[in-house]
Order: sequence, then C-alpha cells, then structure tokens
Amino acid sequence: MDLNELRTRKEKIDVYLAEQGWDVTDRASVILEVDTRQSDFLAYSYKTVAETLKNDLESKYVDYLLLDSLGAPLAIIEAKRTSKDPLIGQKQAEQYADDIKWQTGKDVFIFLSNGYEIWFWDRERYPLRQLKGFYAQKDLERLRFQNARIDPERLIEVNTRIVDRPKSIENVKRVLEHLYKGHRKALIVMATGTGKTRVAMAIIDALLRENRAQRVLFLTDRKALRDQAWNKGFLEFFPHEAKDKILHGRFNQEKRLYVSTIQTFQEIYTQKDGHGQYLISPGEFDLIISDEAHRSIYNKWRDVFTYLDAVQIGLTATPAELVDRDTFRFFQCDGAMPTALYSYDEAVRDGVLVDFRKSILGAQTHFQIEGIRPSDLTESERDRLIEQGIDPDDIDFEGTELEKKVAVKGTSEAIVREFMENGLMDQAGTLPAKSIFFAISKKHARRLHEAFDDLYPEYKGRLARIIVSDDPRADALIHDFEHESFPRVAISVDMLDTGIDVPEVCNLVFAKPVFSKIKFWQMLGRGTRSDSACKHREWLPDGHKEYFKVFDFWNNFEYWNMNPEGVKNEPTEAITSRIFLLRLKQLERLREQDDEERLGLVRQRIEEDIRALPMDSVSVREHEQEIAKALSPNLWDNVGVDPLEYLKSTIMPLMRFQTGVNLNVASFTLKAERLGLAVLEGNEKEIERLAPEIGGMVDHLPRTLNVVREKEEQLDEVLSRAFWKGLSFEGAAGLIEDVAPLMRYMSKEAYEPIVIDMGDIIKERTFWTLAEEAPEYEVAFRETVERRVTDLADHSPAIQKILRDEPISEEDLRGLEEALSEAGVNVTDEMLQASPRHPHGTLIEFIRSLFGLYEAPDPRKKIEEAFRTYMIENNKRYSADQLHFIRTIQTVFMRKKHIVMDDLFLAPFTNFGSTAPVPMFDEDDLVAFIGICQGLERELFAVEA
Repeated sequence: MDLNELRTRKEKIDVYLAEQGWDVTDRASVILEVDTRQSDFLAYSYKTVAETLKNDLESKYVDYLLLDSLGAPLAIIEAKRTSKDPLIGQKQAEQYADDIKWQTGKDVFIFLSNGYEIWFWDRERYPLRQLKGFYAQKDLERLRFQNARIDPERLIEVNTRIVDRPKSIENVKRVLEHLYKGHRKALIVMATGTGKTRVAMAIIDALLRENRAQRVLFLTDRKALRDQAWNKGFLEFFPHEAKDKILHGRFNQEKRLYVSTIQTFQEIYTQKDGHGQYLISPGEFDLIISDEAHRSIYNKWRDVFTYLDAVQIGLTATPAELVDRDTFRFFQCDGAMPTALYSYDEAVRDGVLVDFRKSILGAQTHFQIEGIRPSDLTESERDRLIEQGIDPDDIDFEGTELEKKVAVKGTSEAIVREFMENGLMDQAGTLPAKSIFFAISKKHARRLHEAFDDLYPEYKGRLARIIVSDDPRADALIHDFEHESFPRVAISVDMLDTGIDVPEVCNLVFAKPVFSKIKFWQMLGRGTRSDSACKHREWLPDGHKEYFKVFDFWNNFEYWNMNPEGVKNEPTEAITSRIFLLRLKQLERLREQDDEERLGLVRQRIEEDIRALPMDSVSVREHEQEIAKALSPNLWDNVGVDPLEYLKSTIMPLMRFQTGVNLNVASFTLKAERLGLAVLEGNEKEIERLAPEIGGMVDHLPRTLNVVREKEEQLDEVLSRAFWKGLSFEGAAGLIEDVAPLMRYMSKEAYEPIVIDMGDIIKERTFWTLAEEAPEYEVAFRETVERRVTDLADHSPAIQKILRDEPISEEDLRGLEEALSEAGVNVTDEMLQASPRHPHGTLIEFIRSLFGLYEAPDPRKKIEEAFRTYMIENNKRYSADQLHFIRTIQTVFMRKKHIVMDDLFLAPFTNFGSTAPVPMFDEDDLVAFIGICQGLERELFAVEA
C-alpha cells in the first residue's frame, strides 16, 4: 500500500502522534508546514506555508514543528511517503534544525518518518536510531534538560558507599565509560554473589548525579529478583529518591526509580487511556536495567525492550561462555565479550566468593545403581501393590527412573541420612548449617520432607520445610530461611535455583539430575557467598564459612566431566507458529489436489490468524506492510511471489506474538491440525499415533461442567472407534471448531509414580576435589609441630607463661627452644614463615596461635586492604583500564612479594598495550604504586637480622 505524503501524514503519522499526546489540530503543541526561514522562533512567532508561500522571501517548510509546554521549539518531523526511505530526509531536516538553532542558539530534536518507520536524531549525543513511536512532550523536555546539564569533561566518580571492592569499582567505571562514549547498550556478566546488584545501583547513582538519567526502570524476570533489587538496592542506597514497586496495572508516573517484573510490565506498556493515548511513551525512561536479561530478550517479552527507547544495561550471573550469542548481539557487545566481566574463578582468587570445588560428595543408593526388580520386593510390599491393582511382577525399573515412574521411600530416607551424617554443621555442631535440597518434583520434595520428620522427630517438624512457587506462604518461608534459625533445610523444586540470597548456605544437595549447564551454575551459586557476607555466625561451621559442601546424588559432576557442554536445547517455534505452519502445509496439499472448496476453508482460517495479530504490539506493527500484503487478494494471483513461501517466511514468525493463547487449547489445535494434514496425505500411521493423544485429552474433560456436558454426545463420538474409521478432513476440522475451545477446562492430571515402601542404603560414595589441596609438606609440618608443641604444653613453664600472657625472659625462651629441639622441632625463621597458620612472626606468637590465642596477620588480606584503600580513595582519578592495571600490580606482588619500577614495563603489564605504563600513568602514580609494594614488603616479608 503506497500512500502519498499527505495521506501518509494524515493516516499514519498524525495517528502515531496522537497516541503520544500530540494533537495536530492544537497549535499550542503542534504546527504544520512551518517556514523555518521567515518564522521568528525566539518570539514564538511561527509562520506557515499559507502565510509565506506567495511572498518573494526565501522559505523552507518543515512538515511538523513540535512545541514544549511554554510554546518554544522542541522537535521537528520530516515526513516522506510510505514508499520512500525516511532517511533521505535527514539532510533536509538538518537544515531546518540549523535554521532554528541559528536563531535560538539551541538544538531541536529531529524525527524522520514514512508512516511505517520512525527515526530519531538527538544530534548533541547520538547518531540516528529507529523508534517504535514518537516521544511524548514531557519526555522530550526531560531529554533536553539532560543535554543542557551534561558535562562531558567531568571525571567519573564512583560512590564507594555503594561499591567498595576494586573490581566492582572497575566494572562500574567500564560501563560508564562505555555509555559516555555514546553507546546505548551494555552487558554486565558477574558471578553470583559478586555484587552485580550493587554495581547496577552504583551505575544508576552516577547517571543520576551526572544528569544523564532521571527516570530509571529496573526489570527482572522473577519476583525474587525484583524484591531483591527493591530491598537491597533502591531502599538501601536511594532512601530519599521517589520510587515505586510496580506490581500491576497503572502506576504512579511521578516517581524517578521503578522496579518491576518483565511479566508485569508486558501488561502495562501497551495500555491506552480513553482517548487512545498510550500511558507510556517510548521515551518514558532514560535507563533500563534488565536483571538476568538473557532469559527475557528473545521471547515474547522482547516487545518491552524494543518499544522503550532507553539506555539498556543487561545483568547476568551466567558464565560468559554460556551466555547466548544473541544476548551479546542484542547488547551490541564486541564478539562474545561482555562490557564488564567478573568471573567465578577470579572472584574466588580475590576471596570474594568461596569455592565449592574443595568438598563434593557423590553418593548413590542401592536402588539408584541397580534399579528395582520384582525380586527386590518383600512379600508385604507385593501384597500392598496387588491391593492397589499393580502386578508386582511388572515392577522393572532402571535407577534413572526413580522419582519418575517409581519412588522408593527408603531412597529418600537414605539421602536425608547421608546429608545429616556428613553435612557441614553449625557453630555448636548440633544442627546442619543452612542447606538447600534440589528435588525432582513436588511429590519428591514431600517424600524428602517426610524422611526428615520420620528420621529426626526430635526437631518437631521445624528442621526442613518445602518451598515451592504455588505455596501462598512461599515468601514467608523464604524470609524465615534467610532470617530465622529454623528451618535449616529448604527443600525446593526450581524455585530456589536463582534469586535467593542466603549467604549462610553451606550445604547444597542435588537430589535431582541437572542437564542445563546454565541452571547447574545458577544452583551452585546459592552457596558461593563468602564469609564476609554472613551475618549469623552461629549458623556457620566453627562460626565462619571457608567453603561450602555439595552432595551429588545423581552423578551430575560425572556427567559434566563427560559432557562439558551439557544438553543443547535448541529453541522451538512457538506453538501458534507451528499451528500456522501446519495450515500452510494443508493449503499446499489442497492446491496440489485442486480442491477449491477445502482450500477456501483453510485460507479463511489462515487469514483469521493474521487478523488476530495484535497490531498494538510494536514487533507486529513494524511489519504492517507485510501484513497488509498477506491479507491482499492480489497475493494469490501474483506470479512474482510464491504466496505460501511468503507467508511462511514473513508472517509465520509473527504468530508468536498472538495474545490470550491457552496452552491446552493450542496444544489440542496443533494435534487436530496434524490430524487434518495426515488425512490429506493418507498417512494412516500418523492418524493411529494421534488417536490416543487426542482421545486422552478429550477423556480428561470434566463432564460435570455444563459447558462440557452440552457437547457430551460429540465428545463420546470422538472417543468411539467408529469416529476414527474413514475419518474425513471435515471431521478433523470439526475438532478445532467444536472441541478445542473446551480444552481450557481440561483437568490437570500429573503422572503418579508407583510408590514402594522399602528401605534403601547408600552403596557408593565418590569424593570429588576439583581445587588444589595444600602441599603434603605443609600438612605434615602442621601436624608434627602442633602435636609436639601441644605435648610440651602441660609441663613447660615457658609455654604456660605464654598461654597466661605473662612476661617471658630470655632464659625462658632459650629453655623453650631447647625443649622443642629435643622434641624434634628445629625452630628457625624459615620454619615460622613456612607455617600455613603463621607465615611470619615470633616464636611466642606462633605458639599462642596454635592455641587460638593469637591470629597472625594474613599477608593476602593486608595486601588486598592496602590496594583497595588506595583505589577507593583515588577512584575519581582513574579509568577502568587504569584500575585494572593497578589490580594487576596487586596480583603480581601477591605472588612475587617484590616489585621494582622495571617490572612494570615487563609482562604481564605489557599486555595492556603500548601506552602502559606510560603514558597511561604519570611518574608520580608509578612511584606511588612501588611505594605501596615496598611498604608492604617491609611490613610482611622482611626477615629481621
């Protein structure tokens, strides 16, 4: 459909302007055909084509002039007819904008449109970009305010009240530098527990202070993440900012900070008022933070991100190598490298996270390994199965089928007992530390819970609790698990895999197989929080958290060793797209058979599908031309286009945007359309395969409902064998018309495994250690010295004085050294430094440390604190790359314990490029770095003469 420019403006552009509150008949906000040469823009005197066309002065006419709330020029629109590329009007619009700027000294925003496409140009900050609608007046005014107050020369200062770790400061700077260069998208990949929410808050804080953002939306894909961003983000770091948690429907648009789920916002952003005006314009927000963005942007919720024209920052804890390449592309990353990265391994090296790889216990029960056969059943269990109508001789299951087709109560009991006997306990050693069980199903979770209650009744049902999404008390249970002593064990199905943040979790129990590597890492992330994040010391082993323990009852680690990439789940087409494709295949077959009557019926159904597409969806509306062509009768007579191929390639992908789809109805319709195609193809095997599937769904319709009972006669016919003999295409089509709508009432009937009440035992244990252990000589040294010093303690006056913190004389010290030497311990400075518990210090301090009376300074912590303090105090001066260089100095010094100026010009510092370390830093900076290292070297590593 080719419209001339006038019709394009009236039928397209005027309509889109009205959707955002611009009334083209109201000269207070919009003026048409304004002469940019003869108007007086300073005096708000705007002359139109009707006033200047016939005079002899030079004229240039801009199609639309948009005014601010005071009547001043705000933006212009250059329109082209629908068949023209709107970008050809860029130079023309630029000249109009220059005319206005020459008079006012201020730039105006530029829109270019042909009615199908809308392009936006903020000349002061960004190149042209395509929008899904015009900005509202208030949003353009806000954008103009920001442009007038941004200082591009101002140094970036990170708020260290929000982030105080060097790597977090570096990541904040890296993203901000990226945005300040003109990029509008960024992706942050940070391992679970490294503080990505805080990093996001520090970015928001900087953009607010720099006037680069005034309205911020924090979107998540789960309520738990939403509440975390609200409670541990906005409430904590922005107590005085106007903010709102968007839970449903309309929301207060007078705030500055918002948090919501993507599901909730999907329902909001297309809402209109009684005048057909959108409640939210594309420019409603300046910044959108999308937590776990890789789960949102390439499904039905992509519309939200496409419609809202804001700076978009994605957050994810998924390891960078597992992030989908489409996510990198969406956030405009260079290859597969995120804008900012903090990996799990780096965080463990920095001491920010704890390592799970030090303690992994793999265990399997007898029935998990051997399966269960008729010969395993006791006589009483055989009798019980017979009473239930189950033939005991049919019991023949592999171990992998446990909790799917058969459940043995003793297996759950064996798993719980193994955990209770080998799990990390709390400070008192009487209760398990906080722990999460990952169960296969809700019924499996219930069996595990029953095992806790049956085996450990002394805890009166408080030790373990089931936490699942459909429990209305789930939030309260999570709160108790996080803040109260009980429950100690949370048993969950999928709900606690992500989002929950309980630093004190010290045990993870995989009572299920996991075949998704992303999900596996997310689940492991529930235990990686470090000791410094823990508040409840009494819940931790010996009052602190050095590592966490993993129980693997399904050989997950063995699986990942054998299959490092996991199962590749290729995305499938939406069910509505598959239905549309089947109808196209039916159409193709009917064209071959030259069956005009049936062909018309299927074509009608296809056209109904196309007309049902939501034109309010920005992802649909941008294909308006293709949709119009698909609905045109001319498509079927066009010799230059294959109509079926056109519909398949252009329209079928849009079917995923259909709204109000009931999964049961769609699933039944899909089977019925397959049945119709099988009838046309004469495929008897496919008809035989589909009969029990379709019949099974029909059989699950509740006949007690009036709406179902009204179709009872027809339903009985479908369930009869006579219906399937000589089935016609019309019979299959009738299923869609008459039966499919009833499927929304189909009862849910989950598969019930056979439950066997028998005992089970742990048969195999495997201890996995994926991290390096301490060298054998260190372990031997520690054990020998500690044992001999402890033996001497009872009858050595010198050691008794040391333990009582009394003064000790030189004579006492010599006597102690002789006693230790006779006991086989040669006390030297090298020996003291080699001790893993006391790397440097005096003999007295060494002995006191063995008895828990002295804690030697940790060189690693001293080094980290010195560099951390320097970087925090000077973060305003340094860029992200400079901070990375300083952190590298810290790492090298930690390893070598000595650095001189020449070292900064060698590897690994040469990896920073030809500008490092000069002119990246000036001489004073380099001297300061070496000074920090020399001071630490004297304090921590120098040996007294």
